[in-house]
Amino acid sequence: MLIILGLVTLALAVMLASPDSAPGRALRRGLVETPARALNRLRRGKIVFFVLLAAAGLTLALLFKADGLRLFGLMLPDLLVWFAVFDVGVFIDALLIAGAVLGANGLRVARARVSALSGEIVLFLRRRGARVRRPRRPGSRPPGKAVDDDGPGWVHQPVGYRAFSMA
Repeated sequence: MLIILGLVTLALAVMLASPDSAPGRALRRGLVETPARALNRLRRGKIVFFVLLAAAGLTLALLFKADGLRLFGLMLPDLLVWFAVFDVGVFIDALLIAGAVLGANGLRVARARVSALSGEIVLFLRRRGARVRRPRRPGSRPPGKAVDDDGPGWVHQPVGYRAFSMA
């Protein structure tokens, strides 16, 4: 820990004492300019995502202590890959398109579609409920068959066919 603190102090001293020398320029380029360029590429969506990610990690750590940190550690790589694949801009675009459609069609049309959809769902559930309530007759089992007997199985196999089973 003290070694790292000493190296940081030494790098800072070199950058401040001789900013025009070769080591000072190299340190400035590596420690100041490169991170500044990376921070300039950050957009609002990414900042919001990382803030929410940090809040989720903090919440898990506060609620579940060490297990929460393990859970967050397992969750983090998948979330970062998911975010890299589906950028937040896509979701913002989808919300803007939905807003534009609502604005163009009006709120009445959206309400009519939602109410029609809810009516269709209710009709579907009624139809499905009517089918589910019908009593089923128990299947008849031939005499001499056990309850766990599944039947004859594979009766015929083509020539050259070899089946391997893990069962």
